[in-house]
Amino acid sequence: MRNDPYFTRARFPSLCAETGRKIEKGDEIAYYPRARKVYHAESKQAAELRGLQFNAAFGMADANW
Repeated sequence: MRNDPYFTRARFPSLCAETGRKIEKGDEIAYYPRARKVYHAESKQAAELRGLQFNAAFGMADANW
């Protein structure tokens, strides 16, 4: 749980690890603590995280795949 990815707001300017898109302070980001990487909210990696969180919230069969 502690190292699970989650959504948060950027505390400082950065770049998306996937797209290279600029992330401004206050933008929504997907943060992956184990890899120490951030992804812009509109990246494919963030969309994947949204899907995993949705599946887990509703107890869908593929939530932990």
